[in-house]
Amino acid sequence: MRLAMKVAVVTGGAQGIGLAIATRFAAEGAMVVIADIDEERGAHAAATLQETGTPALFVAVDVAHAGQVARLFARTVEAFGRVDVLVNNAALAHGPGVERHFLDTDEATWDRVMAVNLKGVYLCAWHAARQMVARRAGCIINMSSCGATRAHRHRVAYDAAKGAVEAATRAMALDLAPWGIRVNAIAPGAIAVERRSPVGPEAQRTVGDVVPLARLGTGADVAGAAVYLASDDAAYVTGTVVTVDGGLSTQLRSPAVDVQITPVGPG
Repeated sequence: MRLAMKVAVVTGGAQGIGLAIATRFAAEGAMVVIADIDEERGAHAAATLQETGTPALFVAVDVAHAGQVARLFARTVEAFGRVDVLVNNAALAHGPGVERHFLDTDEATWDRVMAVNLKGVYLCAWHAARQMVARRAGCIINMSSCGATRAHRHRVAYDAAKGAVEAATRAMALDLAPWGIRVNAIAPGAIAVERRSPVGPEAQRTVGDVVPLARLGTGADVAGAAVYLASDDAAYVTGTVVTVDGGLSTQLRSPAVDVQITPVGPG
């Protein structure tokens, strides 16, 4: 119950990593607001949390639109009186609208990815911070990616946005520190989510083969880091990025092309 009585807003909370975070926050005692563009899944996720006894609310929102974001935080304050934690998780990460070769990335694709993945972070953080300033406390967690510092093929707009999210996280942390508001980021690596293709067991094992811990990550892996950053255990942590990638970004080359040495072992 490390988040007992805290009010947490999780954008993109209807599925995937966002839903895993919302579910874990609820288990830790938080009151949860799920914000998502998918109304059917969002309403179902909030109802599921309510069935466990968690005070939960769903608000439909496209985080790229200022008016909808303003409504999200007005609804949150109306329902729960304050905002203690914001998880900026909503993003365009997979699919033909994101995964394009640079030569095929048109202006509309670039603008939409930036609007959701970067402008949305700004809009939500701005509204949350204004609520937190009055109480001189709060926590903002921005979802980055290993793509912020290591390039994906065919996802230049996504990687550029995530690099900017990490820069914004550091700058927000400095600006908001005088009010006791902490701002950090999480950089997930290869995480198995339902929107990622392919996700079958064989495909997961193949992708997991290049991860030092030999598996894809899960939403629960990322949620654990989010609980830490949102809790008092991280009271002296701000302006940093927590990487949750099974060691993926630490290696120089893929195991498929690296020399493998069989350890002799003890004795």
